[in-house]
Amino acid sequence: MEREIVRLDMNRDFEAFEELSVISFGEGTNSKRKMYEWLFDKNPYNKSGNMMYLLKEGGKVIGCDGLLPNELYVNGKTVLAAHSVKSMTHPDYKKQGIFRMMTQNSCERGKQDGVDVVIGLANDQSYPAYQKFGWPTLFEKEVYVKPILINNILKRRIKIGFLSSVGNSIYTAYMKNKLKVQMDKEISFEILNTVPKNIQKCWDTYKSKYNVLLVRDYKYLNYRYNERPDVKYITILAKIKNEIIGFAILHNSVANGSKMTSCVEFFTDPTNARYIKSLANVISKYCYDNGIEYVVVGTGLHGKFKNVLLSNGFMITRKPPKNNMMIANILSDKLTMNEINGHEKWHITQGDGETELDL
Repeated sequence: MEREIVRLDMNRDFEAFEELSVISFGEGTNSKRKMYEWLFDKNPYNKSGNMMYLLKEGGKVIGCDGLLPNELYVNGKTVLAAHSVKSMTHPDYKKQGIFRMMTQNSCERGKQDGVDVVIGLANDQSYPAYQKFGWPTLFEKEVYVKPILINNILKRRIKIGFLSSVGNSIYTAYMKNKLKVQMDKEISFEILNTVPKNIQKCWDTYKSKYNVLLVRDYKYLNYRYNERPDVKYITILAKIKNEIIGFAILHNSVANGSKMTSCVEFFTDPTNARYIKSLANVISKYCYDNGIEYVVVGTGLHGKFKNVLLSNGFMITRKPPKNNMMIANILSDKLTMNEINGHEKWHITQGDGETELDL
């Protein structure tokens, strides 16, 4: 039967696309149509339409691969990047070169639409294939976690609910008091349900202090966090005399029966340990105030983020994240591999890649 690669059409293809997603990633994968319409069709960085492509055999979808375009800031210039996402092959059609063919198709279509570099956070299944394709590995992503409430941790260890509750109460009272002493009196905070337009000035003020990161201007943050239809995010602004000196964006959820928050954005002056510490402290305070048991945050090695986090109660997760190998394929002459290669050059957050989108 004849095969063809087509651009994803929500009205025509969504049910088949959803079916392959569940087969490939399990029942827990995000299958909300409105989310995919927002993510693919309404992406403001699209040039000629969405960049998701399906391999069809008759009416059956047997493969998928695509790109999510966005802007990348690299040493003072802005280029068009795209995350590689939704790489899927139907299990009945494995070992037929479909993954390679669909990856090549995405890169060719991306180049036609002006994409300068394709990046991706590969998992243990896809990473060996990208290595065979010759895609360089830029770095291995780290994730940091901070326990806030330890009731569930103690329950697993002590096995006695009363004792674990007492232990949690003592620990929480001590840590909250310690945090109160550490809070910077000159920095105020505002907690919002949306990302405000004046956050643009914060990006403009500090972007030149970074080497490589996704552009976090209002255009991107508004699309990514205000317009997403299936998740509500919390924005925390850090201010000195009404001027925004940093921000964090949080996604509250439940994982393994515990209330947690993922810090999907964490942005301030990367050279200013005081600002970074203040943002980390207010995230912890937010967790205490809202009964959240732990917080996770990601960062690259650029600036002082990692050192400040590790000295303020955060620790590297015991297991690496599912999608942790940052890979890249340069498609134009607007940047070089040397400019983006290396963890020490990057600032990367939990909002980057497929994990936060539950893809």
